[in-house]
Amino acid sequence: MVEKKRIEKAIWEARADYDVRRLPIVKFLDENGKISKQSVINALKPPYPAKYYLNIVLFSFTLVVFLLWNYGLIPGQKLGFFCNDPLFSHKYNGDTVSPTVLGIGIGTLPFFVYFSIEFTRQEQWTEIFTLPSFFNFYVYAKEFIIGLVTVGGFTEIAKTIVGEHRPHFFDTCRPDTNLNCTNGIYVHTYTCTNTNVSQLEMIDASRSFPSGHSSMAWFTAIFCSYVVHRRLSSHVSGTAIKVLMVGMCLTFGLTCSLTRITDRRHHWWDVLIGTMIGLIGSAYIIQKTQRKILLLRKQLEEAGMNDTNHKTIDNIES
Repeated sequence: MVEKKRIEKAIWEARADYDVRRLPIVKFLDENGKISKQSVINALKPPYPAKYYLNIVLFSFTLVVFLLWNYGLIPGQKLGFFCNDPLFSHKYNGDTVSPTVLGIGIGTLPFFVYFSIEFTRQEQWTEIFTLPSFFNFYVYAKEFIIGLVTVGGFTEIAKTIVGEHRPHFFDTCRPDTNLNCTNGIYVHTYTCTNTNVSQLEMIDASRSFPSGHSSMAWFTAIFCSYVVHRRLSSHVSGTAIKVLMVGMCLTFGLTCSLTRITDRRHHWWDVLIGTMIGLIGSAYIIQKTQRKILLLRKQLEEAGMNDTNHKTIDNIES
């Protein structure tokens, strides 16, 4: 009963912060407060709320600014360097986890984790495709995307405003004034002379701080670990499977961040701050998601759609 009272208290606290009419399930109810095939069809018909169009405009604007920053059309701070500084004298050897691999991992890991959990916890696989399951997936997916965009946005802003040369800066840029300068002298003005790299790679060589791989990977890793903890009870799967899934998520974050140091693509403090951005972002989004899930569960019960086959840690009373 202690656990049940805790949940009820969290629900009513969440009600104080969120309007229940904003929950996705409310839009799918008919005039009798029930969900039917026709009510779902009606809910998906345009016109859509103005906030949807506003979100599209904001997302498009953010994407355009992101591309302008990355291609140097919005110039960041041009940094100097100390002549023959050993911090920037490493060779460029490529990426163990390339941006493409990182993107594939971020795009597939949450879906793999979520549906693996659902296959494990449901008595019949067809229950994965019920409306209650859809609403739960909608909340998790929406909050994950919002958090990912927010963490990525903070990281890109920091890269543009602060910036820092990567450990392989001299190898990528080959600044002209670094050839005949005196060791220890700070060089303010220089021109990159390496013609074997693209302009985008040249700009990227001075965007080391903070690590985008670390912030995005750790946000994904912690959020996926939260989903495992929230949706998968040890009483259903066994402790070993749950620990294994959490370990897989954390390994993703650890691999993506530490290889940035071993590849000499980032300094250790770049990775540390990037990791902190990811952890702080995930903590905020997890708290936000937790409240919405509790509200959704209450609305499902009120709509007569309480899924008794869902065995989560919230359904187990102490």
